Amino acid sequence: MVYVIITNMHDNFILYNMLASYGVASRLNFKISRPSGFVEWTENNFEYVKYNPRKDINRYGLSITSLDGGLTGIPDLDSLNEYNAESNTNYEETDFNVLTDVYHKSEDLQKLVDPWKEDIFRTHILKINPGGYFPPHRDYRGTLFDSFRLIVSLKNQCKFLIEERPINFIDGSMYFIDTAKEHTLFNVHDQPSYWIVFNVQLNEKTVKKVTENFSVR
Repeated sequence: MVYVIITNMHDNFILYNMLASYGVASRLNFKISRPSGFVEWTENNFEYVKYNPRKDINRYGLSITSLDGGLTGIPDLDSLNEYNAESNTNYEETDFNVLTDVYHKSEDLQKLVDPWKEDIFRTHILKINPGGYFPPHRDYRGTLFDSFRLIVSLKNQCKFLIEERPINFIDGSMYFIDTAKEHTLFNVHDQPSYWIVFNVQLNEKTVKKVTENFSVR
């Protein structure tokens, strides 16, 4: 059993580094039509809820996948470690894989999500209000890679830095982001900034899908 776990960790490390070899922020041939109009549609039809309500930071979220298909944000937009400790639960990231009405009611979102929907979890729209931020952090520790991040800037890009390097995005386009490297984002503007964050299971199928769809630079 220990050998199998170590082998899987080694394989995942190789798979992740295959993705990372293409760069810290690489555009893919997937996009959502009319990203600004999509944002307006979400605001008119759903309620964004506090992202990680334990922290007093001006961030909100809208779940695309959740534990049960609901949109309360609890616990799918909460700190999972803290929620499990307080609630005596043992949820894992991959438990949050049920598509919500945000997906079911938007054909534009369906076209973006469908190539990945069998392998995504804890996927959501982020709304970072003026003054909102994510402090510098890494999404993985050591060689424990079991997923990777894809993001889509929808409207009003805020500052996004990877290892202190600013990254510019094309609104509506999907990017692989190497979040194993230190990264941060913050909104210094006077309008909310909107993003889609995909958490994708790391496996040979999803890595192949990414590498076959890198946009020509």
